[in-house]
Amino acid sequence: MTAPSAAAGSPPDLTLVPALYAAFDDGSLRLHFQPEVDLRNGSVPGMEAHPRWQHPERGVLGPAEFMPIAAAAGLVHQVDQWVLRMAVTEARTWHRMAAGTPIRPPRLWINVDGRQLASPAFVAEIDRLLSGRLLPAGAIGLEFSERDLGLAAPVVPRLLERLRALGVAIAVESFGTWFGSLAMFDLLPLDHVKLDGVFLRATMRDLEGEAVVAAIARLAHQRRLTVVADGVDTARLAIRVVDLGCDRAIGPVFCPPVPVEDARLIALGRGRPDRWYKPPARTDDRMREWVRAAGG
Repeated sequence: MTAPSAAAGSPPDLTLVPALYAAFDDGSLRLHFQPEVDLRNGSVPGMEAHPRWQHPERGVLGPAEFMPIAAAAGLVHQVDQWVLRMAVTEARTWHRMAAGTPIRPPRLWINVDGRQLASPAFVAEIDRLLSGRLLPAGAIGLEFSERDLGLAAPVVPRLLERLRALGVAIAVESFGTWFGSLAMFDLLPLDHVKLDGVFLRATMRDLEGEAVVAAIARLAHQRRLTVVADGVDTARLAIRVVDLGCDRAIGPVFCPPVPVEDARLIALGRGRPDRWYKPPARTDDRMREWVRAAGG
């Protein structure tokens, strides 16, 4: 997970360090989960894990708010390990709860940053986490930013192949936010490409921009990659990205990151809790169908 820098002129509040240390044991450090919606049928084939810190006075803090504190306290590695461990444990819980039913829980995606990827022990750590968990191949996915993969060492393709051999899916996320190359689709063993929401909104302002998005999706499909539109925040954007070739989408127009109890309802096919979804004022037939299929 990326450790953001504190905003210029706003150093991290070091008075929160003791509380962050305690968060690993007192349950205030938690994972929320955001559904990935299949734009063909409204199903939820994937979920993303998002760490949150429930501070007793500051409320719910996201990584942009608490990771600078973790970095100042030397806790970044500990947070990274906690996220990996808890995400794998939760994926195992989904599969245990679905045992004996026809339900196949969604793949759980975990964000990994370049610092973790550069660690010589990273693959061994993932192997150790998965060992004995009895998770089927593909139950866990690791996503790396376009920038981190673009700047990675030459050994990374082989490292990613080793991860896939463990049954882990691989995605490049935040695609379109860095000066990467479409050659990445050929050079790296990928399963998904996640197009960044800011990139999509900036690019799809005219027909030429939409043609770029369509070309990326077409090239990815030729490499048998699944194309995911990230950060989809309006029904109009959801409809356009499916028209341009995206297979799946993530974003608040479908569902924001939700706590573990509600994520389990979604993972087990029991629908999306109504309190987390507010349909847009103007919803066309396709949007209504996605909502209906997802159980909203």
